[in-house]
Amino acid sequence: MELADGMRSWDIHPKVVLMDYHTWQLNKDRYEGECNGFSTKLMTMTDHTGTHVDAQTHFFPDGNSIESYPPEKFMGEAIFLDLSQRDIEDPISAKDLEAALKETGERIKENDILTIKAWPYSRNHEMFSTGPGLTHDAAIWIIKNKFKMFATDLPTVDFQDMSRPVHVNLLKNDILIIENLINLDKIKQSRFNFIGMPLRLREATGSPIRAIAFVDQ
Repeated sequence: MELADGMRSWDIHPKVVLMDYHTWQLNKDRYEGECNGFSTKLMTMTDHTGTHVDAQTHFFPDGNSIESYPPEKFMGEAIFLDLSQRDIEDPISAKDLEAALKETGERIKENDILTIKAWPYSRNHEMFSTGPGLTHDAAIWIIKNKFKMFATDLPTVDFQDMSRPVHVNLLKNDILIIENLINLDKIKQSRFNFIGMPLRLREATGSPIRAIAFVDQ
C-alpha cells in the first residue's frame, strides 16, 4: 500500500504524519554551484501501518522482535490461493484452504510462503474492516504444512474472535503474518517468488513492507 500523510490502517491507530522537516527553499543559501539545498521529511506511524508484517512480539512480549529475523525469512517461494469468491461473511477454514490447494494442483514444500487473496471488493467496502479472517483450524492447517509465513489482502487474519487464535498460534510457531496486501488480482499463477522485506527496527512488533511477487508474465 502507498503510505501517505493522513492515512491510517485502523480507526484506533494514529494517522501517518509525513511533513516537511528540511526544505531546499530554507537552506539553499548555504550551498554553491548546482546544489540548491536539500529536502527531508519527518515521518511518524505505527509499526503496523499499511502492508506490514507481524513479528512474535506483536502478541508475545518475550518473542522475537522484527529486527532479529534474518532476511531469508521474508523471501522465498510462495503458493497463491484465491478464496475471494466465498461468502465474505464466512471465515476461511482448513477445508477451504485444502480445497483451494487441490484446485491449483500444487504440492506444498517446507518453508513455502502461503499467500491468499481473500477479499473481492474495494478496501472502502463497509465490511472490509469487520469481516472474519481465518478459523482456528485454518491456523493449525498452516502450521502442520510447515509454511514459514502467511500473507493476505485482509486487514487482519482473525477479527471475529477476541482470543485471536490465528495470530496466537501462527506467531507462537514463528510463522510471521503479512496483512493488507494489494494487487493480488494481478497474480495469475499458483506459485511464484516473493519478497516482503521489513525495516530493521529495533524492538519493533512489526514493520511496513514493500511486497513484491516475481511472476512469469
